[in-house]
Amino acid sequence: MKRAAFFDVDYTLLAGNSMMLYTRYMRQHGQYSLLDLLVGSYYVAKYKLNLLDMEKVLDQVSVQYENMPEAHLAEQCERWFEEMVVHYLYPEGIQLIEDHRKAGDELCLLSATSIYLMLPLSRHLKIENYFCNSMKVENGILTGKMNLPLCYGKDKLEFARKFEREHGIGLKDCFYYSDSITDLETMEAFGFPVAVNPDPLLRREARKRGWETVDFKVPPPAKRKTR
Repeated sequence: MKRAAFFDVDYTLLAGNSMMLYTRYMRQHGQYSLLDLLVGSYYVAKYKLNLLDMEKVLDQVSVQYENMPEAHLAEQCERWFEEMVVHYLYPEGIQLIEDHRKAGDELCLLSATSIYLMLPLSRHLKIENYFCNSMKVENGILTGKMNLPLCYGKDKLEFARKFEREHGIGLKDCFYYSDSITDLETMEAFGFPVAVNPDPLLRREARKRGWETVDFKVPPPAKRKTR
């Protein structure tokens, strides 16, 4: 029987929120302000409570990149990944991916994160299949607008269904590892939903539904450095 394992990114494979990591990185390089950091923290808090209007937020964020060459942002994010993000990957998450790989399962990243993180991340993890969010590009220049539908909330399921059609693997035979209550509707469609480092709302739902819950105990390298 063919199976697949899908993985969310933020707080599931990554010990943190990628938007906040990017904001911190840009602040360290003198390009973002303290206010940017505070606004990002506010968005993350609303996200964890499932109160965030992601489409509105991404519209506000993406307009800042209007008229920027896509290659510039991509190169910047490659450096960000190598200098910061890679050190926030959970060792247990990487091991989980390898366990599924050894079992012969197809692998897929399914996340609301940006394509400019997803590209170096998928390459680092050796995962060819991924779905995420991206901005519209015209002649190599970012337009400041997002491609729709967003890979977020209930619409994530449509991206998973696309994988199902293209690979001939039913979601009822698949795993989905996620931390967030925003993925609840998507997780319901999978045969093996697993709550990883779940937020309080998802932890409660997982307990009610009898879903497996996993809490990673081994901190990633970046977290170990601060202890």
